[in-house]
Amino acid sequence: MTDLFRKVGAVCLAVVLLLSGCTQTAAESGHFTKDTSIQEVINDKAFDNYGRLMFPTDDNYYSGDTLGDLQLTWYNNINPDKTVEIVNYFYDQVQQDQRIFYPIYSKSERKADPEKADTGIFFFRGQSGAKTAVVNAGGGFAYVGAMQDSFPVALELSKKGYNAIALIYRPEEETAYEDLAYAITWLRKHADELQIDMTDYSLWGGSAGARMANRVGTDGTASFDEPASPQPAAVITQYTGLSEVTGKEPPTYANVGTDDSIADAETMTERIDAIKENGTDAEIEVFKGLEHGFGLGEGTAAEGWVDHAVSFWKKHMTTEDIVASAVNIPDSIRKIPRRYFRQARQQGTLEDLNYQTWESFSYEEHQTRLNKHAVVYLPYQYDPSQQYDVFYLMHGGWSNENSLLGSPGSPSEFKNVLDHAIQEGKLRPMIIVCPTYNNTNENGQDSDDFSLALQLTDQFHNELTNDLMPAVESKYSTYAEEPTPAGFAASRDHRGFGGFSMGSVATWHTFQYNLDDFRYFLPMSCGTDLDNSVLWQDAENRDPGDYFVFIMTGTKDFAYSYEQERHQAMEDSGVFTDIDQQSNGNFAYRVKKGYDHDATAAEEYTYNGLTAFFPSS
Repeated sequence: MTDLFRKVGAVCLAVVLLLSGCTQTAAESGHFTKDTSIQEVINDKAFDNYGRLMFPTDDNYYSGDTLGDLQLTWYNNINPDKTVEIVNYFYDQVQQDQRIFYPIYSKSERKADPEKADTGIFFFRGQSGAKTAVVNAGGGFAYVGAMQDSFPVALELSKKGYNAIALIYRPEEETAYEDLAYAITWLRKHADELQIDMTDYSLWGGSAGARMANRVGTDGTASFDEPASPQPAAVITQYTGLSEVTGKEPPTYANVGTDDSIADAETMTERIDAIKENGTDAEIEVFKGLEHGFGLGEGTAAEGWVDHAVSFWKKHMTTEDIVASAVNIPDSIRKIPRRYFRQARQQGTLEDLNYQTWESFSYEEHQTRLNKHAVVYLPYQYDPSQQYDVFYLMHGGWSNENSLLGSPGSPSEFKNVLDHAIQEGKLRPMIIVCPTYNNTNENGQDSDDFSLALQLTDQFHNELTNDLMPAVESKYSTYAEEPTPAGFAASRDHRGFGGFSMGSVATWHTFQYNLDDFRYFLPMSCGTDLDNSVLWQDAENRDPGDYFVFIMTGTKDFAYSYEQERHQAMEDSGVFTDIDQQSNGNFAYRVKKGYDHDATAAEEYTYNGLTAFFPSS
């Protein structure tokens, strides 16, 4: 596969030179930028009197005059782009008449205790009626480091569809516990008003915030003179030196870095082991080389920990999670772990599927029969008595049905990636089908001709609907009760289509013709212009929540400029809503810095797309 994409890259090199361009980052294109002064944000009229609570109220605990320069005491790995994204999120929410800050204490309570004037919650909205996470920043019980420790996590959770509450509390240990217990009570009382679900809520925190989550989660709100509330479904903690175990702890997830000089990784591991010994579910991730206060850990070994924590939380939910079926789009495109390319302990299998169809250009006339072949991936311990999601993965140019996963006798390394992703709980066990749009040329040379390939991908929907899908889903156990149009339509929530390069063109045509049959679409690095008005016409008459499109490309890919334009067109259409702008959006766009049009990109994008659409629950 690598050699194949090197050939494609060589052919497209000249095109790269013609199509290079640049755009602003999300951080640079909003109301605020990295050059905006912190004081300007605090004083912005959009934020009334609470802009000051976005930053430490005691300026001895932060340095820097601008958003780009902001540093917080005891914290590392602060990402200026994330800081800017957060304040722009707040600003945009206000402009959309969405309230973002709520004082939790009444005016009389704040008057009686002026320190309570510096408390409240920032509300990061997810889906209406979705479950709620209360996130607590650290700061050594000296200040509240929300801009690194609670705001980024809360924003990430809201993007996933959950409602996230970032608490600003009085930064002394006992008052911090009291404020968290009060906030939980307040949220339960105002749940209908906020349109949040407080059943199976979770408590999150880093450093001192982790101590808060542990203490209140374990001892309960009644211990702090508040009405008794149910114990949280899970407590999610980062880098805390807490060692005490009482035996009453809720299910607990933790993470820490090996180079943390404040929270000892060994102490945290021993505490998690002790919780497990008491019969309570607990787990810890230890990240090599990270220091204290790494937050989301973007660009480090910790990147993606929020996904793992959410999965842990979901395991302990007792009532319906309305975002369980939502697409889990990562903030950035994640690398495939190197070990995934080696054989897994639990190996799936590849099978050859032979089926009959008709010559593409005369398909409707049924003039010439063709015998075609697809490669089918079956997960480890495939059980015909169970139902499986199915994804149709189309190859690009200069390729055929064996190019992506190989053959039963000679599987590719990417087949190992699928095995590992399923084995390690990143991807649910599923069926993957690798077909071909190649027509009469059995050696795959049809895909070598760009003009011909464009025509064949446009016509592939006939074969897909009438021949390939019935052949696959009558032989293998999918969610289709019967291999008919009605059966496919009824099971569309469990089916996706994707492809890289020319495979992405096939994906867009599948969106054009087959929205009845597919919910998820993964067009990756589509390096050509397509007629959007035609491709998106059927979607105009549908509920926007009926489909999801995930686009990926790289900054050095000749397709980059095409995808930039397509992204803008999607944002301007009435058909698509960017998930980065609205948690229940129906498309996502991710760009990998420095990535070209090659096998590394194709494999990485496919891995990210599959794990986003079909995460292991």
